[in-house]
Amino acid sequence: MHHPDLRSGHVPLPAPGPGYDPAGDAAHLVKMGTPSPASEPIPGTQLLDSLGRGQRFVVRVPDDWNGDLVVCGTPATRSEFANDTIFGDYAMARGYAFASSNKGIPYNGILEPSSATPDQSSAYPIPFDIEGLRQNGMVVRFGALWPNVVPVRTWHEDLGAIVRAAKEHVRAVTRKAPKRTYAAGLSIGGGQVRWLLEREPELVDGGLEWASVYWSPDENILGYLPEFIRAMPAYVRSGYRDAGAHEAIVAAGFPPDRIQANSAHPSLWDDHYSRLAPFYADLTTFAFAKLLDSEADSWCGDPPNVTNPVTGASEGGPCNARDLALPAARAAYLPSRAAKRAIAEFAHSGQIERPLIGIAGTADMFVTPQHNFEPYLRAVRAAGRGDRYWQYLVEGGPHVDGYAALGYGLQPQLPFVWHAFDQLVRLVADGERPAGAGTARLVREPNDIA
Repeated sequence: MHHPDLRSGHVPLPAPGPGYDPAGDAAHLVKMGTPSPASEPIPGTQLLDSLGRGQRFVVRVPDDWNGDLVVCGTPATRSEFANDTIFGDYAMARGYAFASSNKGIPYNGILEPSSATPDQSSAYPIPFDIEGLRQNGMVVRFGALWPNVVPVRTWHEDLGAIVRAAKEHVRAVTRKAPKRTYAAGLSIGGGQVRWLLEREPELVDGGLEWASVYWSPDENILGYLPEFIRAMPAYVRSGYRDAGAHEAIVAAGFPPDRIQANSAHPSLWDDHYSRLAPFYADLTTFAFAKLLDSEADSWCGDPPNVTNPVTGASEGGPCNARDLALPAARAAYLPSRAAKRAIAEFAHSGQIERPLIGIAGTADMFVTPQHNFEPYLRAVRAAGRGDRYWQYLVEGGPHVDGYAALGYGLQPQLPFVWHAFDQLVRLVADGERPAGAGTARLVREPNDIA
């Protein structure tokens, strides 16, 4: 359907529903107040489509189309509209067609009472004392786990399928095939981009990956996040002064904590653990263990009565939960052989066949550079592909730009990402070859990417 303005906040979106927040998914990924890179209306065509049950994608084609296409991998388990503010407006303002999907995950996560959850074996009981969530027995139901498990392997395959579908949709609107196609993605979406350039490089001309998850049977988020959550309770109880706990977390491959005199946000580590929903480290360990490890059991009853791992608080009565539903089990988790076999099915090899630019932040306390950026560079070099990979490490960059609003000396990475996309276009379309291929460079200003 044709619309007078395709920009985020202007183009019509489907109505939100439980676990499905099209506008919010996009807004949460930028620092509040970030101006749109598209200052003028962008008239054009929006198409909403699906490749199967639970799968959805969006394609937008500006009337003033430049002949090229940008297809985005989607962060976390967010909707097909999550990329609207970080990539969509920037691409369309420059004339690119734009596409993004939900990876086949029907909704993100639903917060509900444990008594209402339809599957107590896949629900995450919240253990932290925020807004009465633990005390009221609230759990999170994940769209990737219920009503059907959506395997991580299929998330990667989805990006190639969307590239093919988007090209056909663009051809139907413009009567021309895209001349060039670029892939871009944040976090899990960046991992999709890496995989695409390794496995189906013929579909695209180049890629941009940002704060990307690295998947290897021996190095992955299920290996390092439990080390963080094991040490965090003592660290939080100490008022962020336990040097031993701090040293253990840094030794596990995390950037040093950032402390500030702000009662709402005193510790950047704690903002990824117990102080802010979605409790990134703990909840992610639960979700991916359930997704990837066939030997990982879990169950929570009503009410779960799980104990807060920091304060030790409980509601009295028996703990009506077991296995991964218990905070102690997540802290003690080690990936099984079954989990490693599952990861091996979609592991990154480093064998990229198209130019790729990577962006990451020195203050990413979740998808840490030490476990996700650095090992991928090693893999690319080992595969003999260093001549087509450029890495930029942003000083003070968090995992997502929303954290930059919390202080801590953080800076948004989005200006760096847009600058890197322009470099990718010069590299692919104009044949430029910037210096530094096969290396990682620390950058402090967007113009340092050159």
